[in-house]
Amino acid sequence: MDLSFRFDWWLSRIARSPKDAGRVELCVLRPARGERRIVETLALTPERGIEGDRWLVDPHRREGNQVSLMNAHVLRAIAGDDAERMALAGDNLVVDLDLTEANLPPGTVLAVGECELEITPEPHRPCRLFEKRYGVTAVKRVKRGNATGRRTRGVLARCVRGGAICTGDAIVVKRGARA
Repeated sequence: MDLSFRFDWWLSRIARSPKDAGRVELCVLRPARGERRIVETLALTPERGIEGDRWLVDPHRREGNQVSLMNAHVLRAIAGDDAERMALAGDNLVVDLDLTEANLPPGTVLAVGECELEITPEPHRPCRLFEKRYGVTAVKRVKRGNATGRRTRGVLARCVRGGAICTGDAIVVKRGARA
């Protein structure tokens, strides 16, 4: 019996984010498995993803998972306001932007700082470390959000135009644009 509907109330209480223009609230570099470092600026290239991030040396990397984004309101509901605890989620960009499937279907391009990122169809699921850091209930909540199209675990993207992304940068959704 599926009882995941009980998390809908939790989801309904999370603040909504803007649909067309948001902002980067936190930049996180993952130099090695399990390591997280909050930085002011990330440097990206289409070929290498985020410079200094473990994605480049990950044997399981795919072009579609170069950059991970998670909604700031969802993450605060799970991790609290502490930036170090939020960084443990392992997402490169913590953003105030509506990441739902309806708002950002695969192929949508985001202008972020100097870069352009394309949302990919790759699913972003909670891993064992996410569960270890935030607990089973947090995993169930984000899975329910993912199942209902909210993408509460976030989205994955690839870099289509490189440059720098900084904390505080604007994010603009480029409707109808494809890389």
